[in-house]
Amino acid sequence: MRRSWWASGLIATALSVAGCDSEVPSSHVRDMTAFQDAALAAEWAAGVAYSVGTRVTYQGRLYECRQPHTSQADWTPVAVASLWLDLGPAGGGEPDAGSGGTDAGTGGDVTAPTVGLSASASRIIAVGPLSLTATATDDVGVTRVEILENGAVVATGSQFSRAFSGWEQNGTYVYAVRAYDAAGNVGTTTLTVVVEIPGGPPPGGKRIVGYFTAWGIYARNYHVSNVQPSKLTHINYAFSNISGDGRCILGDPFADIDKSGGWQGEWDPGQLRGNFRAFKEMKRQNPHLKLLISVGGWSWSTHFSTVASSPASRAAFVKSCVDLYIRGQYPGVDPVNGEGVFDGIDIDWEYPVGGGLPGNSNSPADKQNYTLLMQEFRSQLNAVTTQTGKPYLLTIATGASPDLLENKQETKKLSDVLDWINVMSYDYHGAFESTVNFHSALHRVTGDPGAATGFYTDGSVSKMLALGVPPAKIVVGVPFYGRGWGSVPNVNNGLFQSGVPTRGTWDDGSSGLTGVFDFKDIKANYERPGSGYTKFFHPEAKEAYVYNPATGIWIGYDDVQSINAKADYILNKNLGGAMFWELSGDDGSLLDALARKLR
Repeated sequence: MRRSWWASGLIATALSVAGCDSEVPSSHVRDMTAFQDAALAAEWAAGVAYSVGTRVTYQGRLYECRQPHTSQADWTPVAVASLWLDLGPAGGGEPDAGSGGTDAGTGGDVTAPTVGLSASASRIIAVGPLSLTATATDDVGVTRVEILENGAVVATGSQFSRAFSGWEQNGTYVYAVRAYDAAGNVGTTTLTVVVEIPGGPPPGGKRIVGYFTAWGIYARNYHVSNVQPSKLTHINYAFSNISGDGRCILGDPFADIDKSGGWQGEWDPGQLRGNFRAFKEMKRQNPHLKLLISVGGWSWSTHFSTVASSPASRAAFVKSCVDLYIRGQYPGVDPVNGEGVFDGIDIDWEYPVGGGLPGNSNSPADKQNYTLLMQEFRSQLNAVTTQTGKPYLLTIATGASPDLLENKQETKKLSDVLDWINVMSYDYHGAFESTVNFHSALHRVTGDPGAATGFYTDGSVSKMLALGVPPAKIVVGVPFYGRGWGSVPNVNNGLFQSGVPTRGTWDDGSSGLTGVFDFKDIKANYERPGSGYTKFFHPEAKEAYVYNPATGIWIGYDDVQSINAKADYILNKNLGGAMFWELSGDDGSLLDALARKLR
């Protein structure tokens, strides 16, 4: 997997530089100057470098900048609440619920709205809908009503409904209603709905490991609340960075530990917020779910070789990771609030000995040092277990090249230390090459010009088995994205023809033309009747592809049929399970297929 030079998006980079301003809590107590200044505030515009505290008007409302950033066309104050705090109407009138402030001219109103919340059922034992109705009254007037599901806003208004379609959604759902008046007073109440639909995973179910990307909360608008925990056994959180002095550091402090989630008392000193808090709350309702921090990735593997190079550097690096993520020693957070988020550590070194981004440290000694680094992790995690009584998971994401597996790392020795190995059995081919090919074929494909390299899933798995890795410790990677080319001639439906990079789902001026497409984008726009694209399914690769002779664009990807074939392969070989990159690329159907087969 990659911290994607295509998907990290400028958004995550821009927001992670400074994190959330340390004075954010004070934004909840404002006086009338926030509204008197509206006439002096400039209208929001794209391409402007905004600093914390700058005020702008937009669509008749006044906003204050919460984080330094340069605005983009789709980062409007309405669209990105993490960047802008809504201060209320821009006409100098009274603030409304968006201000979150104290009384601003309502005659000293300190009475919160009276609220109620009812559900069509408190226990769901069959497939069907759930409906919620909120009520809110106030002596002055209610300005906004929100309904939340497990801490995330799911509706603005008095009604919310959703459907439960199977046992995969079993769990406890805490619903809340928040009602605001013009003075910023908030009334709230909660109720709990338990979903217990018969069925459930088969005995001896396999691991289903999904990667959650920190940057997904921005342009992709994919949040912890979008995760369906009952369909997963493990989530790897991408990514932790590594500092120049060899320590684990937060990848995006705002997203990780500072983003508001609406939890009671979350702005009190020492409290944990952000995605980490959201996952901690999710795990309370889904005790089967385990969360691991993934360290490194494509963009942040720069210092792995250095930190692995000596006993002292290994010990210091591992201690920093364990202290930060296992002991919960996050900046500004009391460890008692920070601990319990992560159940283990996943290392994503791309790649030992060589490869990856230019500028990565590397050495021939990486092969042995990688094993020593994992042994140090295991030793320090075991030491924490003796204190807490809780076991901690240790995994890696490995490159799938048979050459790497045999010659660049001690794969069998690593498996002896690790709980399992996630095999990145994708990206075998892509627009970084000039020949169209499947990027995640299951089996060797007749006519594949690169077949001799073993660049297909069964080639990687067979190499690991031959090296002595136990089948149960091999977790097969499946992509929730496709890779494509442009200018592909209409020969053999484009397969194995020449091609050039083409624009993918999230490509912009920074990423260039990667040809990487989210599955949900492919399904919605390229499989669609009338799109001009024809869909094919290759019987050996077990991969789908679409091709349009008019545009010359060819895209290979895993669809539901592919997922079913790979799940059968995992079951037939008694492998450990499936891992996928990554959650936000799916429309739900790929994960559903994995859950039906493997859970």
